[in-house]
Amino acid sequence: MPMRTKRLSGAGIGCFAVALVAFLTALAPAQSAPTEDIAVIVNATNPVDGITSAELRKLFAGEKRSWHASMPVVLVVRAPESRERTVLLSHVLKMTESDYKQYWVKKIYSGEVPREPTTLFSNISQMETIRAERGAIALIAMKDVHSGVKVLKIDGLLPGVAGYPLK
Repeated sequence: MPMRTKRLSGAGIGCFAVALVAFLTALAPAQSAPTEDIAVIVNATNPVDGITSAELRKLFAGEKRSWHASMPVVLVVRAPESRERTVLLSHVLKMTESDYKQYWVKKIYSGEVPREPTTLFSNISQMETIRAERGAIALIAMKDVHSGVKVLKIDGLLPGVAGYPLK
């Protein structure tokens, strides 16, 4: 017995295409603009509880190199293209990636600083480094903050509060 095949009409193909797009859209993760706050974290023993946006800029620009006489600042940053790095460059330092690299090359070659900030590829690595280094500071997505570190107030505000500057 010969097999019969049924051809889809133009309308049938159109309905199939619409259904397929709807199905694939439902499966895809939502791609909305990131709005989660980026926390500024330090070692839990750091006596500082809050800083201003201007102080944060000075710290990450290498202009302020110690918390106090016996505790140097240890800068920890995420690798390029991470959200934390983007927030650091756009909101804190107001630089492009290229400007940032050139800035640190000049500071090192002029002898102003001994090395550039430590660059890490994950927030887990940042958490471990902050826990281990008394003077360390980093920017990290709030969802990745765990015990053993202190979240600093920026301009008197903690992440999650209206007006917090690092989004």
